[in-house]
Amino acid sequence: MNRIHITHNPFTVETIFSINDQAPADGCKLSSYKESRLQLWVEKLFDELSELFNGDNRFYVAFTGVESDFLDIQEAANVAIANGMQVELEWHQTVPTEQRLEQIRALMAEAREHPQFDQFIADNEQVRKSIDEAFNRDFDVYVVATMSSGKSTLINAMLGRDLLPAANEATTATIARITDNDRMADRFSAKRFNRKGEEVGAADNVDLECLKEWNQLEDTQLIDIEGNIVAIREREDVRLVLTDTPGPNNSQDEEHQLKTMSFIQDSRRNPLILYVLNASQLGTNDDSNLLGLVAETMRKGGKQSKDRFIFVINKMDVFDPEQGEDIPSVLKRVNQYLTSNGIQNPLIYPISANLTRLIRKPSDLHTRKERNEHKSMADMFSEEPSMNMLQYMPITSRVHRSLQEKRHSPLLLSSGLPAVEAMIDEYIDKYNLPHRLKRAYEALGHAIRVGLNETDLIEQLQQDERALAHLNEEIQGLQQRQEKGFDTAAYKDKLEREGKTLPRDTELELAKLEAVIGPIIKQLGANFMQNDVRVSIAEARVQEAEELLQFNHRKLVNQYESVFISSQELIRQDLHTEYQRYVTEIFQGTESLNLPIFEGLKQAASNISFNLSVCQDDIQVKRVVIGTREVSDSSWWNPFSWGSTRTVRDYGNENYVDLEKFWQERSTRIQAEFTRLVENARREIEVGKDRLIEQYVAFMTREFDLKFAELLTSLSSKTTDRNAREIAVSEAKALRAWIDNFKTKLDSTLAI
Repeated sequence: MNRIHITHNPFTVETIFSINDQAPADGCKLSSYKESRLQLWVEKLFDELSELFNGDNRFYVAFTGVESDFLDIQEAANVAIANGMQVELEWHQTVPTEQRLEQIRALMAEAREHPQFDQFIADNEQVRKSIDEAFNRDFDVYVVATMSSGKSTLINAMLGRDLLPAANEATTATIARITDNDRMADRFSAKRFNRKGEEVGAADNVDLECLKEWNQLEDTQLIDIEGNIVAIREREDVRLVLTDTPGPNNSQDEEHQLKTMSFIQDSRRNPLILYVLNASQLGTNDDSNLLGLVAETMRKGGKQSKDRFIFVINKMDVFDPEQGEDIPSVLKRVNQYLTSNGIQNPLIYPISANLTRLIRKPSDLHTRKERNEHKSMADMFSEEPSMNMLQYMPITSRVHRSLQEKRHSPLLLSSGLPAVEAMIDEYIDKYNLPHRLKRAYEALGHAIRVGLNETDLIEQLQQDERALAHLNEEIQGLQQRQEKGFDTAAYKDKLEREGKTLPRDTELELAKLEAVIGPIIKQLGANFMQNDVRVSIAEARVQEAEELLQFNHRKLVNQYESVFISSQELIRQDLHTEYQRYVTEIFQGTESLNLPIFEGLKQAASNISFNLSVCQDDIQVKRVVIGTREVSDSSWWNPFSWGSTRTVRDYGNENYVDLEKFWQERSTRIQAEFTRLVENARREIEVGKDRLIEQYVAFMTREFDLKFAELLTSLSSKTTDRNAREIAVSEAKALRAWIDNFKTKLDSTLAI
C-alpha cells in the first residue's frame, strides 16, 4: 500500500506530508496545502492522492493531530472507500485543545506579571485586541428560520423551560440573546434595550408573559437574557450565547432583517447557524431567498463554510408511519429541496423540538393538551423504529460517544435535538478553540519579537569608548533629522495634488457589487412583459418582485459594510507601509557605520504602536420612528422602497393591469434606488479612508515624534553614561533569558 503520513497543527496552521517516507515534490498539490487549514483541502485529499499515484488507490494513512481533524480525514476516507478505494487509517493522538488553552492562559498570566514584558503587550492595540478575543469565552450560535418552523419551541427545549413566546403566527419581532450561566439554575434574568442602545427595562426573574409584552413594544431593539441553558454544558473556557433572530418575513424592522442576514453572510467570524425548517411546509419565497444567501456563503470557503450551517428539520412528529408516511422519503424531499436551492450535501438533522421540550419540562407543569401530546408522541417515537431521528443524522463517532456519556433516555435521544446540541460542542472544539489559541499565540509572538529586538538593541551597546562616541554622533544626527518632524503640510499638499486612491482590492470588490443588480432587474422585467393581466396576478408578481428587490437591497447593504471593514484594514496597511518608508528615510546615511545596532533601532522605531482604526459605532445603522412611518437616519443607506403595492391597488377597480407600462414606470426608479446605494456606499468608504489619513497625520506629528525622541534620548544617555549602560545591558540580558524561556514554553504549548 502507498504510505501517507500527515501531521497537521491547527493552531499554527502547518501541515507536514510524507509520501512513502519522502517529502512531496514542490509542484505537487499537497505541497500547496502546507500552510492551509485542513478543512480547506481534506475533501480533495484522496482524489489528489489517486491522481498522484496514477490510479493506484491503495492507501495507508497515518494522521497526527487533534481528534476533530482526524474525524474529517475519516469522513473523507469513508467517501473514498465508497468510491472503490482501499484506505486504512491510523490516528496518533495529541494534547486536547482545551488543555492547551489552559496552558496558554497560565502563560498569559505569567506574561502580565512581568512588568517589562507586560508593557510590550499594553503598548500595542492590535496585540491587546487579539488577546482579548482569544480569551473571550462567548461563543455565538444564531438560530435562523422563516415563519412557523418551531424556532422558539426549539430554543425553549434547549432552555428546559417555556420562556420565549411560541405560536403558529410570527412571534419573534426582535432579537433575543441568551447567555448561558450555569450558576443561575432556577431563573433567567433579562434586560430590554431600545434603538439607542439604552436599557429601558429589566427583570431579575423574567417569565414568558414579560417577554411577550417586551417583544410587542415598538422601541425594543434587543432583549438580553441570562440563565442556565440546560442542553449545553458551560465550560471554563466557553460560554454559549444563543441568539434568536427575527425571520426576514417576521420582523417589521429593517435593521433586524439586515442583522439576521448579516449573521449568515459573516464569513470573517464564521458563527454557527442553526437553520430551522418546517418538515411539513417547504418552499416559501422567504426560504428560497434566504437559502440562496446560505448557498452563496457556503461556496466561499472550504469545509468550515459548510460545517457552520446545521439544517435542523423540525416538526418531524407530524408524520406518522402508521398512516403510511415514510420518514426516509420525507428527508429525501428535504434534501432535494435544499439541493434545488444551491446547497450541496447539506448537513440535515431531523428533530421533534416539541417532544424534547415536553420531556425536559417538569411533568407537573404540563397542561392537559401537553400531557396528551407527550403521551401520543412518546408512544409513536418508542414503538416505531423509523421515528428514531438519530439514525438519519450525519454525526461523528465523537458525537456518538458524547451522547452515550450523557446517559440520555432512549426517548430523548430519538427526538433528535440532543444530537444537534452535541454538534454545537463539536464545532466549538473543531473551530472556535483552535482559532482562539492561534490568536493568543500570534499576539504573544509579536510581543516576544518586540522584546527581543529591544534586548538586542541594548546589548549592542557593549562597545569600546571610541565606537560609542561615534555611535553617539550618529544618534545626534538622527535626532536632528527627526526634530524636523513629519512634514504635515507637504504630505497634505501631496494628497491634494495626487490624491490617495482606494486600495485595488477594494475597487475590485466595489466593481463586483455594482454589477450585481443589473441582471436581477433585467430578469424581473421578463415577468412584466404582458399588457393586460388580472389584478390578482399583477399584485402577486409585484409582491414577488418587491420581496426579491428588498432582499437583494439588504444583502448589498451588508456586503458594502463588509467591504467598508476590509477597506479600512487595507488602507491601514497601506499607511503602515508609508510609515515604514518614513522611518527608513530617517535612517538614511547611517549605513556607513555598518553597525547592527542601527537596524535594531530602526526596528524599534517601526514597533512604535501604529494604531489606526474606526470604531464599530462609526458604521452602525440607527433608525427612528416618526408616527407610523419608519425613517432612517443612517449615515449612508436608506430602506428600499418603490411604492409598488399602492400603485397596483390604484388599479383595483379595473379589470386588467398593463404590466409592461407599470414596469417601464418603475424600473427607472428601482435602478435609481440601487444607484443611490452604490454612491452612498462608495462615499462612506471614502470618508473612512479620509478619517484614517487624518489619524495617520495626527499620529506622525504627535505620538511618533514624541516616542522616537524618547527612544533616541534614552539610547544616547546610555552611550555616555557607563554606569547606566552597564545596568541597562545587565537588565537586557536578564530580560532576554526570561523571554527565551517564555518562548520555549509558548512553542511547546502549540506543538503537535
